[in-house]
Amino acid sequence: MSLAAELGQLLADVTGQPELAGLPADAPLFGGAAGLDSLSGARLLRQVHDRYGVDVAAEDLNLDALQSLGALAAFIAAHR
Repeated sequence: MSLAAELGQLLADVTGQPELAGLPADAPLFGGAAGLDSLSGARLLRQVHDRYGVDVAAEDLNLDALQSLGALAAFIAAHR
């Protein structure tokens, strides 16, 4: 399973929306199909930190890594 696919499953778990497990890697996380808000985004970041040991909020001050699952996967891969 690719990192983006793992993140899709993580997103589905965090939001309680199983359909998000199949979200395309280039779909926007805020607004659009995923529809994350600040609370669900914070939960996702906490899970990413716990699972992958990457503190996105501390290392990406603009949070550009949260543009899409693909961007988040690339950020995690570069910072592991």
